Amino acid sequence: MHEPRAVDSHKLVTLQYSLRNGDGVTIREPHGAPIRYVHGVGQLFSKLETALAGHRPGDVLRVKLFPGDAFGERDLDLVIDVPRDDLPAGEPIEVGGPVIGAASDGTQVRFTVTAIEADRISLDGNHPLAGQTLVFELEIQGVRDATEAEIEAARQQVGGAGAGSG
Repeated sequence: MHEPRAVDSHKLVTLQYSLRNGDGVTIREPHGAPIRYVHGVGQLFSKLETALAGHRPGDVLRVKLFPGDAFGERDLDLVIDVPRDDLPAGEPIEVGGPVIGAASDGTQVRFTVTAIEADRISLDGNHPLAGQTLVFELEIQGVRDATEAEIEAARQQVGGAGAGSG
């Protein structure tokens, strides 16, 4: 019987995971469909990929990521109050809902509505997990060679980095 493949560059990895913050609060239970990613193209946080490298199906590992290794520190410049009239008329606005806005450099930013007052809306453009230490528990369920199509699709998902090379 041959030994299962190890996680390495351009392998399609199937894994299940749970996620807790640094205080132990559960963010994601390990239920539902497992995730699949192509190792080495940047679909996961760099420190997660480094930790997974060399492991095999059946391995379970726990990885702690500090904010700078995950979603970054909270950026207070992305927490803003805007006049209600600045938002598109007719769009439903509710606390916890999304609003798409523009950053000072013109790129789109997804804001979350955090408060609604009569004439002002409070928005937060930080990722909901920004500023948090995250603890992943990962179980590798499968490892196989990724196809060229899977590698290309993964590269496109992360913004085309390295697209077309191979």
